[in-house]
Amino acid sequence: MEKELFEPYVDSISLTDKLNRFVWGIVCLIFFRPFALPVFNSWRLGLLRLFGAKIGKGSIVYSSAYIPAPWNLVMGEISCIGPEVQLHIGKTILGSKVTISQRSYLCSASHLTTSKNTPFVAGTVVVRDYAWVAAEAFVMMGIEIGEGAVVGARSAVFKNVEPWTIVGGNPAKFLKRRVIYD
Repeated sequence: MEKELFEPYVDSISLTDKLNRFVWGIVCLIFFRPFALPVFNSWRLGLLRLFGAKIGKGSIVYSSAYIPAPWNLVMGEISCIGPEVQLHIGKTILGSKVTISQRSYLCSASHLTTSKNTPFVAGTVVVRDYAWVAAEAFVMMGIEIGEGAVVGARSAVFKNVEPWTIVGGNPAKFLKRRVIYD
């Protein structure tokens, strides 16, 4: 029984991925984060694209955003990743006209809780067109935020959010339908 508890940890993250993240981390530290002024947005987007991010026209990424694996980022047009937003190393897909507000955390990776060693597993977070993830919200791996949905500030999302709804709380619950008047 004691031997079972101490099985060796199996690292599922490839050496190539670790090296790519290391190189990106250095580039980010020197060439991304210091260029915080809005005038440098094109420069930051260029660096992200150089490292494999797919980003549509008119999008904004703040220099304080934590993006450990740009090659796993897909952003539509006119979308924004706000200040101090954290993405995880899994895949993050943002539609067009999406806002991810300050200090939100899109957790596209986790650990397998059905194993004693809790190995790392990467997944995906999807935020559809016209959606808004408000300040300091947490979105778990495998979640889809529907088109036009709003995730309230400081909410914790563990289930998919239906299109054109507003959710809030911890865990996030349906609050009301989102109605657009213009």
